[in-house]
Amino acid sequence: MTAAVTHKRILLIDDNPLTRESISMLLAASGYCVALAANGADALQRLREHRKPDLILLDLAMPVLDGHDFRLRQQQDVDLAAIPIVVVSGAEHAEEEAAALGAAGCLHKPVDHGRLLDAIRRCFEPDNAPV
Repeated sequence: MTAAVTHKRILLIDDNPLTRESISMLLAASGYCVALAANGADALQRLREHRKPDLILLDLAMPVLDGHDFRLRQQQDVDLAAIPIVVVSGAEHAEEEAAALGAAGCLHKPVDHGRLLDAIRRCFEPDNAPV
């Protein structure tokens, strides 16, 4: 299977190494350029030092700087605020939390790969249809 190269960049922020590995492999095989961060603090540093992604996949429960605090800091930074996020979480009330954070969408862990790819594609559609 050969994936079409999309040139879209995605930053995956998740503290679980197995989740990062499986999702990043899926995204790379689907033609996305993927960067990884293990927590919100690592992600903020990466965002300030490297090319900005087109989308962020954000876990909520992480050590050092969780998804909520990451999102607040992201929204306060004029250079980062416009980058959309999709929450990928195992939290019971993830949809409500995602809505409160202004997320473009929300997916529950364990993540269904087909739903994840659909959610990402929708984020990149011209009308930015909700996920």
